[in-house]
Amino acid sequence: MDAAALTSALNARLDTLATGVADAVVALDGTTPVLTPGAVGAGLDVEASVTALTDAWPLGEDTIALASGTATPAVTDADAQDFIDTVLTPLLSGDITVTAAGTSAADAAADDAVLTPAALAAMTVISAPDGTLTATLDTDALHDAVVAALGEEIETPATDATWTIDGDPETAAAAKPVYHPSATGTGIDAGALAEAVLAAGTEADGDRIVTAPITVLRPEVTTAEDEWGIVEIVGEFSTPYVSQYGRDQNLQRGTEMINGTLVAPGETFSTTDALGPVDLEHGYTYAGVVTDGQHTDAMGGGLSQVGTTVFNAGFEAGMDDVEHWPHTYWFTRYPAGREATIWTGVKDVKWRNSTPYTVLVQAWAGDGEVHVRLWSTPYYEVTITEGEHTNYRPYATVYSSGPGCEPYGGGTQGFDVTVTRTRSHDGESLPDDVLTTAYDSDNPVVCS
Repeated sequence: MDAAALTSALNARLDTLATGVADAVVALDGTTPVLTPGAVGAGLDVEASVTALTDAWPLGEDTIALASGTATPAVTDADAQDFIDTVLTPLLSGDITVTAAGTSAADAAADDAVLTPAALAAMTVISAPDGTLTATLDTDALHDAVVAALGEEIETPATDATWTIDGDPETAAAAKPVYHPSATGTGIDAGALAEAVLAAGTEADGDRIVTAPITVLRPEVTTAEDEWGIVEIVGEFSTPYVSQYGRDQNLQRGTEMINGTLVAPGETFSTTDALGPVDLEHGYTYAGVVTDGQHTDAMGGGLSQVGTTVFNAGFEAGMDDVEHWPHTYWFTRYPAGREATIWTGVKDVKWRNSTPYTVLVQAWAGDGEVHVRLWSTPYYEVTITEGEHTNYRPYATVYSSGPGCEPYGGGTQGFDVTVTRTRSHDGESLPDDVLTTAYDSDNPVVCS
């Protein structure tokens, strides 16, 4: 039996195996260590229990009897004082300097990093998970402080392999995907830095100078160009729009945000995630929307056209339809039964890449059209059929009044339509996707 491990395990459970026992606690008040005394309780005698079980472990038993008696805190006052004297007081007794001198990054360093006792105290984390007091340093905070002092040039981030594609409305139509290989970088090993600083602060005769541990930073994505499968257009769709103030801005910003998105095999593309926060700060504005059957203005108006175009590009490519919501009314700029509205946090347009190849999304808005292309390797054979429009519902003028009334001069009939998509791969058919949509009549509104 490992007596030390059993001692730690029992100490960690004193709160349930004893009463009235409390560990001594050490905290920092600024740079000053403060000891809160522990308390002796009754119940589990850890030392006696460990001794008894070391001598004779009751093999084959479902329960084990532990020795009762005085319950000594896992962290005693003496333990806490020793921790203060040997760890915290030395660590916070003066400045610790981190230098890049003598490393490969020396020429890039602007200056040394001087960690004052106050800075060190703010980064110090005190814990006693197994009944032994320990001090660690917040690796992220320490790393950021040292880099800020040495200069950002001290680190060169690693870059992942990726793809980009031009989304400029003037040149996107002729654009081709561009592969960017991965590259290693150099930087400070945050974990090693924290260990070195802690050691320098607690060594009895140390010079309190730490050489920054420079390491090679490895990229997370190193996939070679020919392993992605991004070779040609597998799905493409465009929808027309008439230039309107606000709407144009949203269409251009929305396609800009979506452009260049990579969707790995098995991943799901979310239009609202790709669009990001829809607000003024992120480049969007107010434009026309339909809310509860009313034509009005709202933040991000027009982005449903981006969603519709995304949906159709994925639908044409054979991607799995995960989520889409048809509009209440049919807008003639969209194919009937193949359009989708979005509302951040409520309604999204999602499709899943169910192929073994990565998909690169290209999107742009210009010359009166929203365009979305999907670049990958052909996988599905796709046929889409739009059924007849049936069950027409006439529209009628609605007369309303009051401050909330918004006049609307439209007027289109409602109807039902069914769209069927068939997919196959290597001659094997998948179940059909049948989309049945019932559009309401779009009534003109007259306000008085």
